Amino acid sequence: MSRYTGNLLSDTLAAMRLHGICPTEPSRLRLDGVLCRFHDEGDRRDKRNGWAIVYADAERPVVVFGSWRKGEQHTAVLGDASRAMTAAERERQRLAIEQAQAARDAESRHRQRRAAVHARDEWLAARPASPLHPYLQRKGVTADGLRESAGKLLVPMHDAGGQLVNLQRIRSDGEKRFLSGGAVKGCHCLIGTVGPALLVAEGVATAKTLHAETGLPVAIAFSAGNLLAVTKIMRRRYPQAAITICADNDAKPDGSNPGLEAAELAARATGARVAVPPIPGDFNDYATTCAAQGGTPEAIEVKPNEPAFK
Repeated sequence: MSRYTGNLLSDTLAAMRLHGICPTEPSRLRLDGVLCRFHDEGDRRDKRNGWAIVYADAERPVVVFGSWRKGEQHTAVLGDASRAMTAAERERQRLAIEQAQAARDAESRHRQRRAAVHARDEWLAARPASPLHPYLQRKGVTADGLRESAGKLLVPMHDAGGQLVNLQRIRSDGEKRFLSGGAVKGCHCLIGTVGPALLVAEGVATAKTLHAETGLPVAIAFSAGNLLAVTKIMRRRYPQAAITICADNDAKPDGSNPGLEAAELAARATGARVAVPPIPGDFNDYATTCAAQGGTPEAIEVKPNEPAFK
């Protein structure tokens, strides 16, 4: 509960500031039960990630507010702090949260559609990637299937329906970025033609290394957090394929391993198998280490219908 002095705007702002949400133009807040978006202190100048809905037509005003950038949402009932929220107040809270989420989803869809148009335009205008691009040279992988624009590699990202909806841009120094606002969850890039077996990996260099060493098709998930969504799509699309998720070996000093943990989660959900390189890093790191030592990455021998990695 928050104290109510009778000045609705002042008390609303006080409740919001208690949670670190501070509108930079407080006079523009709406107090009539309609979703209001605003620039919160700390946001980029052109962003309005703060939001609030103020219900003032009941015994006690109910203020539901949050920040999409911070991933927070809060409720303040202005009035007698000794009284718990009533059923009517909780219903207003629920409606406000639903309204804010619907607005967030609508904006996200709009930004994704805009990014998809940008992705297609940029992809069509780009030239085939040079095999001499510093990132490809450093990783020891081919330029096949990639394009290049303004010195950045472009990796196509397709949604579950196979449509190009985003791009991953890779700079010469290896920095990777997606198009702002573009869809990422479930987006993938498929190397090769799927047959009896399919591999899933995080990054493009890892995927290209696996494809070169095994001859098997590889779906790029772009991150550990996207392995589950991408593997589910691959399982639906290729129900008979033997899927192996090629995890990054991200062993940490505290004993955690985010890459392996994400791969195992995705494998349990889809009936896939998991392979992990025997050294820290990914399978591109492993292949590079083996090559530097004059050997071959024998652990990357995957054949259809046989045990995955040795």
